[in-house]
Amino acid sequence: MASHFLLIGALSALAFALLKYALSPPGAKGSLPYLPGPKLLPLLGAALDVDAASPWLTYMQWGAKYGDIIYCRFFNRHVVVLNSVKVADDLMERRSRIYSDRPKVSTIELAGWDFVFTVEPYGPEWRMNRRLFQQSFREQKVVAYRPAQLAAAHRLLANMAAYPAEKLWDLVTLFTSSAILSIVYGYDVDALDDPLFHIVEKFFETGLQLMTPEKAMVTDTFPWFKYLPTFLPGTSILREALVARRWAQQFMDFPYECAMDKLKSNPTLSCMLSEQIKSREESGQDISEYTLKRITATAFVGGAETSSSVLQSLIVAMLLNPSVQKRAQADIDAVLGTSSGVRRLPTFADRAALPYIDAIIREAMRWNPVLPVGVTHTVTEDDVYEGCFIPKGSLVTANAWAMSRDERQYPSPESFLPDRFLTSTGELNDDTVRWAFGWGRRICPGRHLANDSVWIAAVSMLAAYSFEKVGDAEPEWTTGITRHPKPMPMRVVPRFEKAKLEQMIKDTNHD
Repeated sequence: MASHFLLIGALSALAFALLKYALSPPGAKGSLPYLPGPKLLPLLGAALDVDAASPWLTYMQWGAKYGDIIYCRFFNRHVVVLNSVKVADDLMERRSRIYSDRPKVSTIELAGWDFVFTVEPYGPEWRMNRRLFQQSFREQKVVAYRPAQLAAAHRLLANMAAYPAEKLWDLVTLFTSSAILSIVYGYDVDALDDPLFHIVEKFFETGLQLMTPEKAMVTDTFPWFKYLPTFLPGTSILREALVARRWAQQFMDFPYECAMDKLKSNPTLSCMLSEQIKSREESGQDISEYTLKRITATAFVGGAETSSSVLQSLIVAMLLNPSVQKRAQADIDAVLGTSSGVRRLPTFADRAALPYIDAIIREAMRWNPVLPVGVTHTVTEDDVYEGCFIPKGSLVTANAWAMSRDERQYPSPESFLPDRFLTSTGELNDDTVRWAFGWGRRICPGRHLANDSVWIAAVSMLAAYSFEKVGDAEPEWTTGITRHPKPMPMRVVPRFEKAKLEQMIKDTNHD
């Protein structure tokens, strides 16, 4: 499919590309060379050599041959790939002033996802949106959201008792959605058939289907493509976009309108949106309804999709590594239990006593990076690194996949080894897999909230259930902007009777 799109685009754009190439031939500045990289063909560059569905794999292979930082070109776009934490720190952290912009990705616009402020260009509007966002999600603030996260985790445990194992992936997505929807909009989602959860599912399904690396390569390389009539052969991308945009609009509007209706009848409703409205009124800031919709919807997009992938990866890791699961459960039982058995469910107050759970989560994030090539930056000025030229406007990609497989930092990278995140005395070490959260001024502003949601769900599931692999199936993974494990055959085995689980949930203080 990817080669089909590329062939159509390449043939139809040949004359245009020849003219553009003749007028603006790529070339290094003065006597400075480009960074090392693969051999580039005229016009096409390295477009035919990259795995368009999983480019992070190609980038890592090139890194093994050419080094931690490489240069390539896809048609007329300069691309710089950072394959190690060191070079990402050198450029995106120490030179963040010029490495904090975002490229315009046409599939994001086509899907109607351009409301997500984290992908907008660096500038005054982005800074305003991020400042408003951080008012609600700074590290000290998110502690206030833990009761909602704990309640959502307990709904997950109850749902796992009510639904078959085949529904577990849906239930994990329901948990991440319900936690963030409660925090952002004051909207409680309890069941898979909730109308807002249906909108959420369709929003992610249609949008992520469109925003794949290979489709972005077509629409970004040939900007006129989006203006083609949708009845033409080869324009299925545009037909997908029509559907995705409809769901994106519903996703922006429906939860916002529900929250506003609730606020009319219950002015004391506490959620991110109500806090933003109160702050606007107290400060007299001119913050539009569209801006409020943007920052609240962005909070959901950033928190739900990535958290569900981490939890699903963790479950797959438990299926493949039962000894890790047993050790985690022994630690939980030691903290929560007595000689007569487990007496309660875990809460956030237990976190410091359960470092192995955090180690498992960090290893799940390393083992399967949710965003294998991160979110692309652009450089706003010509730059020089280690004597090589980086042209203004280059796409700069931090290859999280290569960082997660860097044997200098992570020996035996394909093995699931939580101990790599512990000291010799069993405490958490300083490796927080920070490369998984972005870089510089673009680091994920909701990372503290997401970290808490993943932890309470993981420790709750491991306290109440065991995951057992069925058959010989090996994990399979989705491709696209985010990487999820596909559902696997499994048994979800309760660790105690349903009545006891229900009583422990009832006995927990959720305030």
